[in-house]
Parts: sequence; structure tokens; C-alpha cells
Amino acid sequence: MSKTYFITGATGKQGGCTVDALLASPEASGSTILAITRNPQSPGAQKLASKAKNIKIVKGDFNDVPAMFDAAQEANDGKAEFDGLFSVQVPKDFKGQTPEKEEQQGKAMVDEAIKRGVRQFVYSSVDRHGERSLQNPTPVPHFISKHNIEKYLLERAEDSNMTYTIVRPVAFLENLTPDFMGKMFATTWRVALGEVPLQLVSTTDIGIIASKALLSPEEFRNRQIGLAGDDLNFDKANKIYEEKFGTELPTSFGFLANGFLWMVGEMNTMFKWFKDERYAVDIEECRRINPGMMSFGDYLEKKFKT
Repeated sequence: MSKTYFITGATGKQGGCTVDALLASPEASGSTILAITRNPQSPGAQKLASKAKNIKIVKGDFNDVPAMFDAAQEANDGKAEFDGLFSVQVPKDFKGQTPEKEEQQGKAMVDEAIKRGVRQFVYSSVDRHGERSLQNPTPVPHFISKHNIEKYLLERAEDSNMTYTIVRPVAFLENLTPDFMGKMFATTWRVALGEVPLQLVSTTDIGIIASKALLSPEEFRNRQIGLAGDDLNFDKANKIYEEKFGTELPTSFGFLANGFLWMVGEMNTMFKWFKDERYAVDIEECRRINPGMMSFGDYLEKKFKT
């Protein structure tokens, strides 16, 4: 029977990879994918729409969650039938988004999903030291907001017919880009963590596991899953990169990273947490769920095929 999947952030990294994973899955064949985006006319939205006939681009804004669901229902031929929903919010942007707003939006999605009869709710959060995550908000503001959304989801789902899966990614491999921001991330990793390893995951793998949770709700019923594909320090990552490309991982000047940490308090708090407490995902468990979970080397091979 044809099913309907409601994907927020569909033109972003995690939402876009979840859509791609659904399209690649035979179990989702014939299903309707409601791809939520703020601007349906954007090049990203148009590119997404061209991937498959069963993708319906839906205009939606987290600042008005009920209207988002109304638009999704209209796109779904007026049917308020949502077999699965993928929820992800950004904590900050250049348009006034904050962790406080993220928390409000995430909770609003939970409330409206229950009200509209969503069957399976997949929420993308963040790992906060493995099995301690649910009891560990951390001092990092955009980790705290996700922790609070998680707790709210568990409380609200308990008295409803909606099941859930919480996926908790670590730092994105996609942060390691050759542009200025990518160089700053790599330099800050080197400067702030030294020999301390950092767990990393590809958004491709986030999408694959999120799609599995949408497609197999009983298997993933009310589970909390950390997501990581590798655990390595900067020197090891740099060596892997140099072996592949003959040059070092793109970085910038150390004093710029130190200045960045000094000026942006939340980033300083986050990297201090990376060093003192760390992510603690069970990578082997991830590979049991998704055997193709990418390490840093795997990611470079896939992204930069020669």
C-alpha cells in the first residue's frame, strides 16, 4: 500500500539525504514524499522536484507549524495521512534563528504531529555522550535545546498512538570543505582538541538510517540511536587525507581559530565539551544497522572519486 512521508528540511543536508535514501529504497516505491522547504521556487527545491514524480514540494515554515501541516495535507490530495515524519531544525542561521526558537519549533512539530495522527516520528538530535545522552543536556546551548525537545517528545508520545525514533548524529564529515568555513572547522579541530579524537558522520548515513526508521517503524519503535562512522584525531584525519590527495587537509591559521573560539562563546563551549566529555556513539552498532556506514577514508573515496 502506498504510504506518505513528511520530510522537513528537504533541501538541507539531513532532510535532503533522507529524501535520497527513501528514493533509493525499494520499500518506498510508490510512496508519496512531501518535501518541506521555505522556498519552493529555489534552485534546490526545483532540483529536488526533478528527482522523482512522487516528490511533492511543499512550502512550510517552522514559525507556523500548523500552516505547514495544512500545506502538506493539501499537497497530499487533502488527506491527513502521514505514515512517517522526519523532523530536523537548525539552531542558528543569519535570519535570527536561535536555540530557543529551535526548541519552540521542535516542540511545536511534536504537538502538531500527534494532533494530525502521524504514525512514526523521526527526530534528528545530537549525541551527548552515548547512553548518557537522555540525561545529559551538556553546557552547549544548541545541545540543550535538542535535549529539551527529546524529553518533550518522549513525554507527549507516551500518551499518544505515535511511535518515535531519535537519531543522534555527531559532527558532520561535510563540515570539512575546502572553503573558508571548512578550513576554520578543521583548524579549530586541530587547535582545540589536539590529540583528542572527534567522532564524525556523513549526512548520507544520517539519511539512510532515518529512512530505515521511517520505513520500518516497528523495528525502530521508540529507539534512541547515536550516529557516527569514525572516531579519529586531527593528525590521523590529516594523514588519511594526505595519503589520498598528496596534500594536507585544508586549514587556516591557528590564531584565527583561537580568535574564533574567543569571539564565539558557544563554539568555545562546544569544542571544550568535545575535549572534556566527547561524543560516545557505538560505531559498531551503527554498522549493524547500516553496514555501509562511512569512515573518513570511505567518505573521501565516495565524495572525490577519481
